[in-house]
Amino acid sequence: MSPPKRHHFVPQSYLARFGLDDQVRVRRRGSADPYTTNVINVAVRGGFYTTVSSDGTTSTSVEEKLSHLDDAGVQVMREIDRTGRLPTPGSDDREVLCLYLAVQMNRTPEKRTVVLFPEAVKAYAGDRPLDRTLVAEYLERDHLGFAPQPTEVEGALSWLQGVSAYGVPSQNDAISATLGTVAELVPHFRGRHWQLEISHNADFLTSDSPLVLWKPNSKEDAYKGFGLMDAHQIRFPLDPRKQLVLTRGTGTSVADVSPRRVERCNADLADTCEQVIVGHPHRPIWQDKVDLRERGPRLRFNQAPGFQVGPNGRREPMGDIIHHWTSRR
Repeated sequence: MSPPKRHHFVPQSYLARFGLDDQVRVRRRGSADPYTTNVINVAVRGGFYTTVSSDGTTSTSVEEKLSHLDDAGVQVMREIDRTGRLPTPGSDDREVLCLYLAVQMNRTPEKRTVVLFPEAVKAYAGDRPLDRTLVAEYLERDHLGFAPQPTEVEGALSWLQGVSAYGVPSQNDAISATLGTVAELVPHFRGRHWQLEISHNADFLTSDSPLVLWKPNSKEDAYKGFGLMDAHQIRFPLDPRKQLVLTRGTGTSVADVSPRRVERCNADLADTCEQVIVGHPHRPIWQDKVDLRERGPRLRFNQAPGFQVGPNGRREPMGDIIHHWTSRR
């Protein structure tokens, strides 16, 4: 059997749960025309997990290992379908789902953006020198779509200059940097309260980036991101009528939710998707309710004075700090 060439960064078996006979309805950013297609064509890139060894030979072993986890994860979801309950803390099924969620969080193209950003800037620059003018132009015209603040230009430039000493990263580096940290993420999923939200009258959607970290909007969103530790909720739709929500605390619960709750979650999912949202081909109403912006989340930068608490308990300056994060929309 030949190795797989088209690699899914969201499992086909998961996407199929939102459609009928492997057919799903897709809405794409920047397009007014939804379409129905087989899940084999959704959230897929050629050679996305292919690695290259020092002698030039290629391997798809990463994709093959992920496919085993994909199968195990969807089996746990089917058991939730059967019982109407989440797996209990400490059970094998709970651990499988923790790993599944951690991998899904880190396997999307967006997660590689940080690693591959220098390569993108280099390709844009051509023979031009890496300076403020170039970085500001790239951020505005290609990356963000709007003029960045001076602190963002300075942050991006300083960061690029810092990483340039290590050379341009390869796909192997991108795969290692993202999937290599999965084990560190698992405890953050394991150590939360798990709630199964059930909708009787509205459809949850999914996307090509289905795991959503959520917290209330704040002024900090303009210059700072947040991660698993700070998220108030970690959401993962399981099918059109069920969603897994992880909150602070312990234990498990089940709750019926209103159509309004489903709509809010769908809106957040649409804001954070890579390119597409996915729903049932025969129930387009829930997809069409969503405002799908032309541009999605982007890698952002900031540079500002940093402070630390000294031995005397006072805040002391520690020079400029470079911060990068991915925007929520």
